[in-house]
Amino acid sequence: MKQSRSEVQKRHQRILEMLYLQNSIQTADASKILQVSELTLRRDLEILESRGYIQRFHGGARLDSSNTKEVPIFECKGSMNQLQKQQIARLIPQFLKNRDVVFLNGGTTTLEIIHCIKHMNITIVTNNAMACFALANGKAEFFSTGGEYNRRNRSYTGELAINLIRRICPTACILGVNGISNANGITTSAYSEAIINQEALRRCHGKKIIAADGSKIGKAFCFTSAAITDIDVLITDSSADLAELEKIRSCGVQILLADQVTFPSSPERQ
Repeated sequence: MKQSRSEVQKRHQRILEMLYLQNSIQTADASKILQVSELTLRRDLEILESRGYIQRFHGGARLDSSNTKEVPIFECKGSMNQLQKQQIARLIPQFLKNRDVVFLNGGTTTLEIIHCIKHMNITIVTNNAMACFALANGKAEFFSTGGEYNRRNRSYTGELAINLIRRICPTACILGVNGISNANGITTSAYSEAIINQEALRRCHGKKIIAADGSKIGKAFCFTSAAITDIDVLITDSSADLAELEKIRSCGVQILLADQVTFPSSPERQ
């Protein structure tokens, strides 16, 4: 019986999760855990190796540490595509209404978004460790997830963060990502960040929005937070791969190019 793309993607995710936790796996053991044949598992490993995620060896596989893409540290990310991030952020308020409960994840794009929505009559829940500074003079109510502090991304992850997310039902979920593509969905190079994103999307019963500058479009990283069909809106800019955007749009995702929108005048950011 032919398997759906989502089933295959979920299995690839499980394989990468196993490798993240164990560093290497044996084909025979992994096939039993995933309840697939060794032939199917070897095909999965071939695909993951072709994408540069793993290295196969006789009887198993390990993570490819030389080719696995890493996220730039927070300080470097902050200066990358800054104008595009600000343009993207200024489109977000149109998707929010009074009394919304909004989850945002870590990252420099979502930090820009927080600056743009902090004066709205909403509740912001985030694992972005820099949010407390951005919200210092804002009107919005604010909940920080807390948790294990990731110095590289200036975010909170782990069980403490997840436990708080499981106790809320966001009416909007806004995520920055490392990569987004039609084939691989929303991806990140950090397993702990992917789990946060995954849980926030699962709990959300309103708009699910991805905010990603053009450099993220068509990119794929090790860990998947959601399939492309789980997303409602992608806000990006015209530097994105247009062919990839068409593929994403064909899955029912609304796409906005922030640098092609005329922004109304807004109060100066304090």
